[in-house]
Amino acid sequence: MVGVTTSREPVGRALDVLAWMADHQSQPLGVRQIARDLDTTPSTIHRILATFQDRHLVARGDSGEYVLGLELYRICAVIASELSLGRIARTHLQRLTKECNETTLFGTYDSGRGQMMFIDRVEALHPLRYVVDLHQWLPLHAGATGLAILAYLPEEERQRIYAAGLEPATPATIVSVTELEKELEQVRLRGYALSMNQRVQGAVGFAAPVFDSSGMVCGDMCITLPLQRFQAGEFADSLAAMLMTAAAQVTAELKAVGYRAAAHTSGN
Repeated sequence: MVGVTTSREPVGRALDVLAWMADHQSQPLGVRQIARDLDTTPSTIHRILATFQDRHLVARGDSGEYVLGLELYRICAVIASELSLGRIARTHLQRLTKECNETTLFGTYDSGRGQMMFIDRVEALHPLRYVVDLHQWLPLHAGATGLAILAYLPEEERQRIYAAGLEPATPATIVSVTELEKELEQVRLRGYALSMNQRVQGAVGFAAPVFDSSGMVCGDMCITLPLQRFQAGEFADSLAAMLMTAAAQVTAELKAVGYRAAAHTSGN
């Protein structure tokens, strides 16, 4: 994971626990498990969770276990509803799915991590489709949805991401820096990324970059479909054209409202 460490400071530790909770929503909030994962003591985690309980961010279940509290859900819902990036993209995702009848996604990029995540999706009506999980950090080099962002990052930032490691998600994932740079040049020439089997076996991905008001890449609009339904030629060209139009519209709206992503980091 690029640029992410756990903190030894009290506030930092509390934020680490919040991040752990976000990444383990389906698991019990076990004090010992959190302590092991965050390399700290159970007593430290217990104090943090007790503070969270006082502020209703967590609660105690029927068996005395910690569970997420309603106040935490309220805070998250308010922030999500006001996030202009996702709110603007939503309308265009819905329109794009209606036009192409394939599942569409909106991905965002975090420079500090050197990773992306999907924050929204609109699913197609096909019985055969890929359901992509939201709010999970993903590498940029595996598949079109990351390559469309990676292609437009400064060279120094790309090199920092390469240095952190290029693990294969499937046998088709590009893990050679030389081959990646060649592919990224093609992405910039076309204006979109296209991949097959690179992140998920049997899946085809299209992605086009989205830029903030400063011209910095901050995410991408994506289309995913099963390989069985993919056709090269006019079908692929049509999907790419619709996708690039949608990405350009999101970029225009972000510029209009003055949205700016966090500054890209140099790793220094």
